[in-house]
Amino acid sequence: MSDNGTTKQQEALCKFNEEFIDTLNDLKDKKGKLKRKLNKDQNELEEVQKVLDERNKRKDALAAAIKKKKQQLELVDNTIKNTQSAYEKIVETSQVLLTVIKKRAPKD
Repeated sequence: MSDNGTTKQQEALCKFNEEFIDTLNDLKDKKGKLKRKLNKDQNELEEVQKVLDERNKRKDALAAAIKKKKQQLELVDNTIKNTQSAYEKIVETSQVLLTVIKKRAPKD
């Protein structure tokens, strides 16, 4: 009976070893798949970050251009207001001067 028990133990040990090796190989396969997915995600993240960096540079450039154009617009607007005001004063002064000249002009 001892030989029979030993044979059963050897068979059980052999089966355990096969299951252990299969399980270990499965874990190694899962590790490989996980590493590939991780690398893929890291590459995608790098691409997204690159696009974001480019967009942020463009955003900053647009913001600077908008700020400069708003300043230019404000300057032009102030120039227009000042020019209109000066023109209106010239017209008003001209009207006053014309009125004075008409009053002082000799009558025919």
